[in-house]
Amino acid sequence: MLENVGESLTEESLGHLLQKYGKAVTCVCFMGGDAEPFEVERLAGFLHRQSIALVKVGWYSGKNELPEGLSVQNFEYIKLGPYIEKLGGLKSPDTNQHFYRIYGDEMKDITYRFWRI
Repeated sequence: MLENVGESLTEESLGHLLQKYGKAVTCVCFMGGDAEPFEVERLAGFLHRQSIALVKVGWYSGKNELPEGLSVQNFEYIKLGPYIEKLGGLKSPDTNQHFYRIYGDEMKDITYRFWRI
């Protein structure tokens, strides 16, 4: 059985990391968090409100779509879709995954930028 190691991701723990590394941190990317998407949204908001380091915020989600009511305004990038080996990752034109650049409430699909064709 796997052990639960590390610490919970909170505003306090994110603040400590930003204090420790300062302006060396330019982007924070959440990996997963699909069980608590509104918590990911809340932490993304914290990252934009804090004044330690100006950071971009990304989220790699395995879900095909965001839950209703979730605001994308606190993200610069969001990747949606589970990895399916036969379809490949973002570099494959056959992928089921989509990578979005966020502009306010608008999600612009920029997946094609990863393709090597």
